Amino acid sequence: MKTVLPRQEFQDALTAMATLTSGRTTKPILSCVKLVASKKRVELSATDGEAALHLGVACISTPKEGQAVIPADGLLSIVRELTDAEVSIETDGRHCTIRGEGSEFRIFVMDAADFPPVPEFDGEADLVVDGIELRRMISMTLYAAARETSRYAINGVLWEKQGKRLYLVATDGRRLARAGGEIRATGSNDFEAIVPARALGVFEKVFTPVRGEDDWHVDVKILPNQVLLRSGDRVLSTVLVEGHFPKYQDVIPKNNDKRASMRRDELLAAVRRAATVTTEESRAIKLAFSTKELVITSQSAEQGDARVQLPIQYEGTTVEIGFNPHFIADCLRAVPFDTVFVELQESFRPGIICGEDKNDFLYVVMPVSLSN
Repeated sequence: MKTVLPRQEFQDALTAMATLTSGRTTKPILSCVKLVASKKRVELSATDGEAALHLGVACISTPKEGQAVIPADGLLSIVRELTDAEVSIETDGRHCTIRGEGSEFRIFVMDAADFPPVPEFDGEADLVVDGIELRRMISMTLYAAARETSRYAINGVLWEKQGKRLYLVATDGRRLARAGGEIRATGSNDFEAIVPARALGVFEKVFTPVRGEDDWHVDVKILPNQVLLRSGDRVLSTVLVEGHFPKYQDVIPKNNDKRASMRRDELLAAVRRAATVTTEESRAIKLAFSTKELVITSQSAEQGDARVQLPIQYEGTTVEIGFNPHFIADCLRAVPFDTVFVELQESFRPGIICGEDKNDFLYVVMPVSLSN
């Protein structure tokens, strides 16, 4: 194989591949990127064994078609240090030679036959969604997914299709985030699928609006044990999480009789200030809601105490409730709203943070004990 590529586009593609190849693995082949060179394009593929990414780079020339499997970190490090507009890649059975003007590098390659197959996006999409809308929904839910828990189903984000709307739901058992958006086109029945959180993190880093196009959309294909996402020439595939996602509707509080509205940035700043004196052992802040004011307090034997006041609009009787400040801050950093609403019942029941429309976004957070 011998091909000449525009260096910056090749570097960008390798950087995208690194979202999958940079993790720890006991299989050296999974730390590699596969290159398949044809006359007009070089196709790159990477996989971590569960998720896979495929994309293409238009080449300047390809004197010799072929394929090669090359250690991704080493190749990216070399290409990143080059300053040339073009980079030449040439491989034989054992080595890959990378050339720029006045520079030449040679690294070992692996057997292409050992590289795992990467799924292709065949046929029509089951869903077509707006790319910006999907990124918004992922960013407003992904942080709430569980990490490294034995309850495997909540290590992912639930994708729930209901008619012409798609909902993404994530929970770690102590808080729950749900975001919804319109589907642009669909030919599938309603479904539920649990997509691994890691794969959605890759999507956030790699999938961006197609350069030169105003209309950015993402095609979605749902298979029995897999989901594929396609945008332009980029295809991300991942196995689905097995198991049953909790019946999240049961934990969303109904008939809340207390409702406060306030500026999102002001509430976030107040929560962060109050959290400065909390510790791992006393990770709680108290929120006291009254007619025109929210008072946030915290205290710990090691750090001291804090009191922060915030003007609000409030309907309902006064109430005091404790929350983990990091759970509140996670939500407030993720949502784009200028104004947020907090809905409550009693101090021992979960609270809700939302925007104007709960169908677009809602966040349920469990209270914590304020006893010392």
